[in-house]
Amino acid sequence: MATIQYKSPISPYHASPTTPAAPPSSSPPVPVALIGLGRIGVMYLRKIMAIPTLRLTHVVLSPRQSPDDIRARYGIPGSVRVTVDVGECLGDDVVEGVVIATSTDSHVHLITQSLRAGKAVFCEKPISRDMNKTKECYTLAAELKLPLFCAFNRRFDPSYATIQRQVRAGQVGPVHSIRSVSRDSPLIPLSYIGPSGGVFDDFAVHDIDLQCWVVGDVPREVYVTGTAHIPEFAAHNDLDSVLIVLKWRSGGGVGTIELDRYCSYGYDQRLEVFGPGGMVQCGHNRPNNLTIHDAMGSRTSPLHYSFPSHYDAAFTRQLEHFAGVVRGVKEVGVTGTETLAVAKVVAACKESVRIGAPVQIEWREDEMPE
Repeated sequence: MATIQYKSPISPYHASPTTPAAPPSSSPPVPVALIGLGRIGVMYLRKIMAIPTLRLTHVVLSPRQSPDDIRARYGIPGSVRVTVDVGECLGDDVVEGVVIATSTDSHVHLITQSLRAGKAVFCEKPISRDMNKTKECYTLAAELKLPLFCAFNRRFDPSYATIQRQVRAGQVGPVHSIRSVSRDSPLIPLSYIGPSGGVFDDFAVHDIDLQCWVVGDVPREVYVTGTAHIPEFAAHNDLDSVLIVLKWRSGGGVGTIELDRYCSYGYDQRLEVFGPGGMVQCGHNRPNNLTIHDAMGSRTSPLHYSFPSHYDAAFTRQLEHFAGVVRGVKEVGVTGTETLAVAKVVAACKESVRIGAPVQIEWREDEMPE
């Protein structure tokens, strides 16, 4: 056998482990407050209570929510303060970090309050739909020497993170094309269509950030086309089916993003990167790998139903990352420059839809992510 030369004379029972286990962290868990308990907030609540490097101290609700009902419904321990008073939470010196999971319109005010109270901030995307206000938040964080982390969770998905490392290491050579598919499930609530800010701020922003991060570049041109198949989206002057074409600044490569607000067969997420050296791809994650073969043919389990289950590991990893940032053992994984660059691309996408033509993007040196 050609591979006999690789056989070790030492039994694996006696061989030294190739990857020693990492020692447990000696740092105490980071005390954090959660502000906002809507759909995304509930997911963060469950994550924070399960992550050993975080300790939940406060949950801040909207005035229309009952602290007693919320505590009972979600099994929040008695040691956690459940309140509608943001000031009470931010005034507690025990709190070191704040997780903001409220509507986008409230982000800037809560970020500013939290930073001025001396807290590290983890905020759901986007920081703001106004680029100037986003810049002001990052400027304040820098002045106060406090971390401000924008939660682009897909960077923390194990498969996407592996693709990014492979591409940056030259696995496919110079990137000729990168393609992502995001088809949402289930339909977002009717009440959320307007407040969401639209398909670009709420949905496309994830794929734009992901592609820029994977290829390590920003686009010099964007072209967008789309339509509203669903009348409720059309009524809000929004789109539910979109195609985005990105032309990168260097290398001549092209990115494409396919978006749909509703997918009947589950939460369809895919990414592939192609170049002269080959291709890397991932997608079609399922809750299990079962395949049934019988007289009716072959069939597999459905895709994940929605984003909390599909990106379960990513949400955990980004919160663990935030704990490391607060403890000073990790650098912020999503910088202000990167967040602002994505916002600039989103603005160009909206303009392309408005004029029905490609939009050129000019970049200053200080706007370029490292």
